Amino acid sequence: MKHDFQDYICRPFCSFFREGEKEELACRGALVVERLMAADVIGSRLPSKAARRPELWSEDDPVLSAAVCEKCPFRPEDCDYRSSTPPADAEPCGGYILLRILRAEGEITSDDLAEVADE
Repeated sequence: MKHDFQDYICRPFCSFFREGEKEELACRGALVVERLMAADVIGSRLPSKAARRPELWSEDDPVLSAAVCEKCPFRPEDCDYRSSTPPADAEPCGGYILLRILRAEGEITSDDLAEVADE
């Protein structure tokens, strides 16, 4: 499962992903995507890397932030996107980006996120 996970979340959407490094780690966003897939909320047909548009995450999405960022183990030390003084070019994790695209496309709702966020 981890190999597939990297293929459809990490490689296309995550600027932090490095082949062969820390492959056992997963961001909270990726875990939420996995839960939505397991619950059949998201099908196996996901957006391509071409759907990756910075304007989607340039403004806060409070529902997505609550479901992903607040509980992410990388937030305290490794997340520039959610730091108190983020760099102008800071990007969220690949899982957050994919979830933001899916929200923008109407594929997932706030309720969907709330249902899997506490698992």
